[in-house]
Amino acid sequence: MAPGLPGFTIVGLADTALQEARERVRGAIRNSGYEYPPRRITVNLAPADLRKSGASLDLAIALGILVGSEQVVANGRWAVLGELSLGGDLRPIPGLLPMVDALSRRRVSRVVVPLGGLAEAGLAVGIDVVAAATLAEAAAILRESRRGKSRIRPRRVELAADPSAEEEPVPSARADNDHSDAEPGPDLAEVRGQLEARRAMEIALAGGHCMVMIGPPGSGKTLLARTIPGLLPPLDDDEALVATVIASVSGTEPIGGLVRTRPFRAPHHTISHVAMVGGGPHMSPGEVTLANHGVLFLDELPEFDRSTLEALRQPLEDGQVAIARVGRAAVFPARFQLIAAMNPCPCGHAGEGDGRCRCGPGIVARYSGRISGPLRDRIDLWVHMPRVEPREYVAGAAPEGSALVGARIARARRRQIERGNQENCRLRGRTLKAACRLGAAEQAHAIRLAELEGWSARGIERLLRVARTAADLAGCEAVEGHHLDEAARFRSLSWQRAGLEAAG
Repeated sequence: MAPGLPGFTIVGLADTALQEARERVRGAIRNSGYEYPPRRITVNLAPADLRKSGASLDLAIALGILVGSEQVVANGRWAVLGELSLGGDLRPIPGLLPMVDALSRRRVSRVVVPLGGLAEAGLAVGIDVVAAATLAEAAAILRESRRGKSRIRPRRVELAADPSAEEEPVPSARADNDHSDAEPGPDLAEVRGQLEARRAMEIALAGGHCMVMIGPPGSGKTLLARTIPGLLPPLDDDEALVATVIASVSGTEPIGGLVRTRPFRAPHHTISHVAMVGGGPHMSPGEVTLANHGVLFLDELPEFDRSTLEALRQPLEDGQVAIARVGRAAVFPARFQLIAAMNPCPCGHAGEGDGRCRCGPGIVARYSGRISGPLRDRIDLWVHMPRVEPREYVAGAAPEGSALVGARIARARRRQIERGNQENCRLRGRTLKAACRLGAAEQAHAIRLAELEGWSARGIERLLRVARTAADLAGCEAVEGHHLDEAARFRSLSWQRAGLEAAG
């Protein structure tokens, strides 16, 4: 605050949204019963070389002006976060949970947040979270804290001790999100026929393996994929915290507690490269990060842009995506499971034998060639899904439902965590060999399968991972020959060609 002609300047590489805070702050101060000081105001955002964005600093700027003009006197060290409306109301902001958690790690003991973000901010530990609905209420909290007593009643994360108090108790912020109102997906019992595909899906979800389904339109590829949310177990505590932070940063939905449901993301094939892996002007997370500890489903796989598909190679291998832009770099988590579906040719009827396909062998080869060899090598299971016979669909016996299959998947996942504290899809090297416990006969059999198919070292590793998952589903301590055969059948080049080049 300095004498001179009235003015309001924000310095420190502020983006447009932050520069517009001048008008929001001016209106909020006047409409909250305070005087906007007619002085030269300079807001310095340090460090000067780091770009700042968003509206999360509105409340801090407004309170700084009130403190600087001696209308509010605060005591102690406070952090304040929130967006202001012109009328002085506080609005929730995206990324509130990681912000409050970072403040806690900086040993800040108290933070004021918008009332709508109280439950989300309360998930952070080691910091006292107080909520305010308006700028006037936030200023009152700072003012009363200096006097050592409070005539107002700040809203905190804890439940009210006195049930007869005037203010209604705030529900515990550490309760899990209630998804009972969410529309349930289809049950696995609705997928008639396709026994091989159902088995492959069970193996893929049990071990976190990547899978591609190939078949004509109407064979049940998308329906089978839509049953995935009902087959996966909930997130554990560590995974839920990461998922909640990602949901907070993305701002996709209000955060009322830890996110326990595993994400299922299904972007359209017109998605851009940046939307898939993240980045952009604000370094936002992409679909691979939003699907962290969950499933990324890509329908019509060859229709995706080639550069978008190739960008999946690093996160599939490393479980994270590194993004570098001019002056900025970020690493986002990306431990997702890729499930994809595709037609065997542009018209979708190759190999059916009814003469409907008019695509020549060259067209089919070019269509399948849109998926590069390195990306194809990272797919653990390839499933050919033929058209279901009408009799089997109408009069066939009902198969197992999601409850039974999901229970087997959960048991197999528990075995993996108890054995090595990681999913089978992440095993490699000596850890993988120790988990498989191959005997002499099984080692010789694995070598014969690899030589027959001409697999690389990565291909052999993926064979053993899938075989280990098949053994976990069966409750076997060691991988046996029939587990290797099942894994090889879903990964063999001949099985891929059965779906991709059937028109030849």
